[in-house]
Amino acid sequence: MESLLLAMLGALAMPVGAAAPKKPAWPQPKKLTATLVGTHAFGGKGAASQGLAIGEEFFYGSNAPTICRFDKQWKLLETKRIRLEGVNHIGAVDYHDGFLWAGFLHGPEGGKHDPKLNRSLIAKIRAKDLSVVQTWDITRDVKWIDPVCFDGTHLWVGDLSDLGIHRYKLTDDRRLVRDGILRYPRELHFSQGVRVVGNRLYSIHTFGSMEGLFEFVIPEKLTDKPVYPIRSWNVRRTGMHLEGFAFVPGHPNQIWEAQGNHVDRYELEGLPTTPAEKAK
Repeated sequence: MESLLLAMLGALAMPVGAAAPKKPAWPQPKKLTATLVGTHAFGGKGAASQGLAIGEEFFYGSNAPTICRFDKQWKLLETKRIRLEGVNHIGAVDYHDGFLWAGFLHGPEGGKHDPKLNRSLIAKIRAKDLSVVQTWDITRDVKWIDPVCFDGTHLWVGDLSDLGIHRYKLTDDRRLVRDGILRYPRELHFSQGVRVVGNRLYSIHTFGSMEGLFEFVIPEKLTDKPVYPIRSWNVRRTGMHLEGFAFVPGHPNQIWEAQGNHVDRYELEGLPTTPAEKAK
């Protein structure tokens, strides 16, 4: 997918010989350190090229056509191709209460991308057997879907086409109703992964002039006014561009980050080190 993204971003690239971009004219986030504390290489047994999710029993890695299910030591247990009509690519995923939430789009075929075939689907997937239990078509709102996060109340969906993170409410009759869009500064460009903890949204960004993991305070009301990140961490590329991530259970200051043929574990400066500290 990287070649397609780079092609789509070509129009926004800086021309050869152009001056370096000016410093953004908005309050810059406090820069904190992300320390690499571990790496797990899959060695050809599974992958996490788009994102990952962590459940009570299993870990999961999403890839363009498949989802891998691992044990808690990242040992591959199952790889399953998920087929849905009109789409062929899975983005970053999330786990909540026994289910995976995933965004599906129609990516290139034969190395070519046809915008007329753009489609964005949300799928709710039973985590224990990777079977799809419900889907929603949100193409009217979102043209190029990738990261998805369900916080128990709202579904958050990243969109490359408008540089926003769309928020949906799941109604009692199982409909998804959009109730706002979190806009962020253009310098961050595309969100590759999203997680929500309390009133904070964490989003990992790549391809822009600012790259890494960013923390936002979720405003009471989402408007067209950009929400500026308050903190950032220098999560780095160690094998490919940055992709989806998930917090490590029992370690609220640590994340796993997807890097395709391996996953990296980072410790994030400034976050609570234990669940008890987090609860204060």
